[in-house]
Amino acid sequence: MVKKLLQHKTFSVMVITFAGMGLSLLVRAILIPRRFGFTVTADELTAALTIVLVVDTIVREGAKFSLVPLFVTRQKEMTRTEYRRFTNSLLFFLIGVGFGIFVLIEFLAPWIAGGLLRKSTINAQKGTTLLRLCAPLIIFGCGSTVLGAFLNSQQHFKTVALRNAIPAGITALVFLLLWNTQNLENWVALAYSGGFITYFGWLCIGAYRTGHRYEVTGISLDTLRSLKNTVTLPTLGFAVRQVTNRLLVEIYLVSHLGQGVVTLYKSAFQIFSALQTLIGISIATTGLPDMAADDAVNDKQKLGQTVSRNTRTAIIIAFPVTLFMLIFHGKISWLLYGRGDFDNASIELIGQLLFWLSTGMLFSCLIPVLNAGLYAQKAYRLVFANMVTMAALNFLIAYGLIETWWILGVALSISITALLAVGNLTYLLRKTRVSWF
Repeated sequence: MVKKLLQHKTFSVMVITFAGMGLSLLVRAILIPRRFGFTVTADELTAALTIVLVVDTIVREGAKFSLVPLFVTRQKEMTRTEYRRFTNSLLFFLIGVGFGIFVLIEFLAPWIAGGLLRKSTINAQKGTTLLRLCAPLIIFGCGSTVLGAFLNSQQHFKTVALRNAIPAGITALVFLLLWNTQNLENWVALAYSGGFITYFGWLCIGAYRTGHRYEVTGISLDTLRSLKNTVTLPTLGFAVRQVTNRLLVEIYLVSHLGQGVVTLYKSAFQIFSALQTLIGISIATTGLPDMAADDAVNDKQKLGQTVSRNTRTAIIIAFPVTLFMLIFHGKISWLLYGRGDFDNASIELIGQLLFWLSTGMLFSCLIPVLNAGLYAQKAYRLVFANMVTMAALNFLIAYGLIETWWILGVALSISITALLAVGNLTYLLRKTRVSWF
């Protein structure tokens, strides 16, 4: 099994994703707290990046998995010219949507920052400025969503896998060159936007190399209907989940716990999230085109076998990673933060957060893999129901635990919700006559 994994397309994608997540961790979990400490400035920058990246994640994750089956189906149904126009119409439509969201955020930035950061020690005015500097990345993030789904449907996974590496790499370079610059946080926000622009350009080149050619094309009513039927429910589900988990829980609730707590929590969560993305998202992304093809010919047995194979792969990789994190969480925290200016209590707290997040690592890695089985069948109502249910449970569990367990309660709520989500997804897949065990 291990030998097959090393030869599998998933492995190369995981290697590229690993490099990207490493750079992302370097920036968001190490460089930001090392440069700014667990201070108000760090919280302002962390909050601004989180808000904008949540919007990007809603669009990207809501459309990425649901667009791949649509691309696979339409390519078989259309002529080459019709398919090119279909792809271009989606691309320019999503760029337009991104521009509209960008304008809205620029206009509503004071209210967004003020509402989320109310009653906290964070300066909402500074948060507004950083939010506006980060907002342009949404335009190019929307364009990248279409091109990424198109390239994934063509199984050009390596090109798309650089999503985390390019923005984080450019931002790390800005840190390196401008470390002692005044108002460095503004340059970091701009660097993230610049990184997304660069990544969009990279995807444009990648799509061009596959033979795709660009032309400004208006979107047809048929394509709009397909987009509505394909993307609406998953996007709404991701919106509910991201707003609840990333904004209401990780910023609104956590920011009330004191100065620097948002950055402190994110320092641990980014490590956990990077590993979950590396394992779960990589396997789900590379497996989705094959599962969509199985569903296109209504082969439930083969689809179930593919889901089962991907699930076993996720377990084989995630189980030792989970054990490693549970055993060495404290050493990891000291290794990353022990040589800085951070106090011992903060370093130990990050280690404890890593421990409680890691208790649900295996289940968190299984969630996107099982979700992909529903996406392949275009079971978007079930995807939506699971996301909304789990988001509500996560908020309620976090709200209940934060009173007694403080910030550790938020980490524990992630693990509890992940366990419940795997159980629910297993049940929903069986409703579609697909089983992974």
